[in-house]
Amino acid sequence: MRQRRLTWMIGGIGLIVCGVMGMLQYSLFGIAQATGIVLDVVFAAAVLLFAVGLSREASVVARRPLGVIALAVAALWPLMTGAVQPFLPTMDAATFEAGMAAYREAENVLTAVFFVNLLVSLAASLLASVQIARARVVPRPWNWAPLWALIASAAAGVIAQILFSAAGSAGTQVYAEIAVLLGTVGFLSRTLGLGILALVLATRVRTGSVDIYRSS
Repeated sequence: MRQRRLTWMIGGIGLIVCGVMGMLQYSLFGIAQATGIVLDVVFAAAVLLFAVGLSREASVVARRPLGVIALAVAALWPLMTGAVQPFLPTMDAATFEAGMAAYREAENVLTAVFFVNLLVSLAASLLASVQIARARVVPRPWNWAPLWALIASAAAGVIAQILFSAAGSAGTQVYAEIAVLLGTVGFLSRTLGLGILALVLATRVRTGSVDIYRSS
């Protein structure tokens, strides 16, 4: 049980750090890009720790291959997309001046990348959340918390996009501000929220040899 407590404490602290860094990312001038890279690294490390654990019984998916793979993809995907980002075309003035063909080609590539990123992220996160719930290493009902956070984050993202579109067509700054707030809430639900929950659950883990959270 000591390994489980330590795993969840370290992983929880990592997610909390991600949440705090995400809130500060654009508030400190000139460090947004560097902060984003560090955030992705810390997030990946925390999620991978939850996936593998310091021992088998500390893993939130009991080291089941499907769960570990899903969590690994969810953890490493932001780093992979960040590494590819510099090689993607940009839709700036230079691209527009190169001609409509170049501009449309860049638009098509970025649109395809956006949907692939969205599909892979959602699929990996959904599969990982279901595997965590089914493993029942995390005590009920909190084994469903990652799925709740995913739903909240997805809902916030969809509503934010709708409000951004409304802000663009109506010219209403209030819509844009609400959209940014919803996006922040969605991000914090899967970082700060799950991190705090992990710390709370870690304090409830007993140091005895009996796995009190395994139930049929």
